[in-house]
Amino acid sequence: MVAEGDLEQAEYERLIKSTIKLDLSTLVDLYPDYVTYVHQELKILVASSEGLDKSLQSPDVAIRMLSWIKRSKKLLNSGVTIHTALDTKLQTQSKIAVQSKIGVNDIEVLLVVIQHHTHELVSLIGGKDYKKNSFNRAYQSYRQPGA
Repeated sequence: MVAEGDLEQAEYERLIKSTIKLDLSTLVDLYPDYVTYVHQELKILVASSEGLDKSLQSPDVAIRMLSWIKRSKKLLNSGVTIHTALDTKLQTQSKIAVQSKIGVNDIEVLLVVIQHHTHELVSLIGGKDYKKNSFNRAYQSYRQPGA
C-alpha cells in the first residue's frame, strides 16, 4: 500500500509496531432446537457417503463407524458453513408461543413449520424447555401428531 501511495510510510511503521488484539468469545447458539437437527442431518449425510446406510452387517462396519464419527466431528469443527432455510423471526416467535401457551404444566410440545411451497424446514422447536443435545421431540419422538 505504501508503494501504491495509499499509505504513508510513517503510518505503515506505526501499524507494523501495533499489537493485534483478538476477541475470542464463545459462540452463542440462539437456535439449539434447529441446529441440533441440522447437525444430525449432516451426520446422516456423512454416514451415507461412508456407505453406512447400505449395510450394517458387513465385517468392516466398526471401522467405517469409527471413520464416520471422526469425519463428522472434523467436519463440524472445521468451520464449515451450512446454509439452511431457518427463519429466525419465526423460530423466535414459535419458541415464545410454545413457552407462553404451555406454561409450567407437565405437558410437552414440539413444533415444526415447513414452508409448503418450497418444502423447506423454516422452524423447529424440540420441546418447551429444550436444551442442546437433549431429547428433541421434533425429530426424535415417534408419536402420531396430536397423540
